[in-house]
Amino acid sequence: MLCPSLVECLEMLKPRHILAISSPLGGLGVLTLAKQTKLSVLTSGPVFNKIAVLEAVDNYGAEVKYAPRLHTSIYKMVGEKECWVAGPPLVRSVVAGNSTSLSVYTCAKVEGVEKLLTSGKPIENLSSKILGGGGDGRDFDLVVQLRSLQVKGEDEEEIADRIIRSGVFGVDDLDTISQQLWRLASRRRNRSAVLFREPHTGLGMTIPMVYYGVKVVAGGQDCPQGRCIKTTAKLLERALRLAPPAKIHEEWRAALKEPQTRRRIEDSPYIPAILMLTGKIDVRHEMGAWIYALKMITW
Repeated sequence: MLCPSLVECLEMLKPRHILAISSPLGGLGVLTLAKQTKLSVLTSGPVFNKIAVLEAVDNYGAEVKYAPRLHTSIYKMVGEKECWVAGPPLVRSVVAGNSTSLSVYTCAKVEGVEKLLTSGKPIENLSSKILGGGGDGRDFDLVVQLRSLQVKGEDEEEIADRIIRSGVFGVDDLDTISQQLWRLASRRRNRSAVLFREPHTGLGMTIPMVYYGVKVVAGGQDCPQGRCIKTTAKLLERALRLAPPAKIHEEWRAALKEPQTRRRIEDSPYIPAILMLTGKIDVRHEMGAWIYALKMITW
């Protein structure tokens, strides 16, 4: 049987869970589809818009894995019945309905494919050299390495120093590291993927939270000289108002409303450490609260 497009197959079959094999793979297609239904994907690459894939993983529970030598696009759609759809690769234009590629589907059992869907490695465990897919490779590699770090320290300076010495940035020069981190935050500020995990709460600090955290300090008026915000909670609340809609940002908002968790956030040295590494923010601790001030810099 035929569908004029993948979108019409989705409308007809109404799946609760989609298991897809797609090479190539588009991150914006993954993100769009993951917002609609539970999604598991296997790909051999190339993977385009890789940080959008991470956003789908972090916010919508998408499972995206890599396995070599898969040169096809096929979808198992699980709803009231299980059907297989052979169609175009999973990219944004296909999910948006802008593709006119025919999709062939059957609700009969397909032998030999089920086993494939359980194989592969999570893409966040791999490098852009393996995944391929265009110009976001350096940013993707930095994000996945930062989010995998498990750094312990007594204060923000010790934590920042251990992140620097982890080798994630490939250099130990603070100015170069700050340039790398701020370039990433600026370019990917609309991608709500986790950049660093805050161990006191278990929540992931996203790329937009770093970018808008700096921006709200630049507009803060908590100090006589201006360009300053007192307390981590106030900084995050204001940054989250500017950040794109995302489930992980809703989790932060809820955490900030819960008194015990808010206190843990206020006490955490990890958030100031990350903001210090942008090279835009000076941080000090006074009377039990973090104070964030904008460095005298050229934007």
